[in-house]
Amino acid sequence: MTHPMNTTPAHLTVRQAAAELGITPRAVLHRIAAGTLPATKLGDGTSAYIITREDVEAAKAADSFPEPK
Repeated sequence: MTHPMNTTPAHLTVRQAAAELGITPRAVLHRIAAGTLPATKLGDGTSAYIITREDVEAAKAADSFPEPK
């Protein structure tokens, strides 16, 4: 018996998190820099981050974001 794959990613890019939160990627980066949105930097010398879906959901619950379009 096969199980359906979970299509909801556990980790999001800055762009994906921004879309989920209804804000710009730049605003996500500002929240990461301010420490209000936890993220993991993907290596030295890069500006790429991943954010857990759990942290994005927590940010949604803590703030009043507009519904994503």
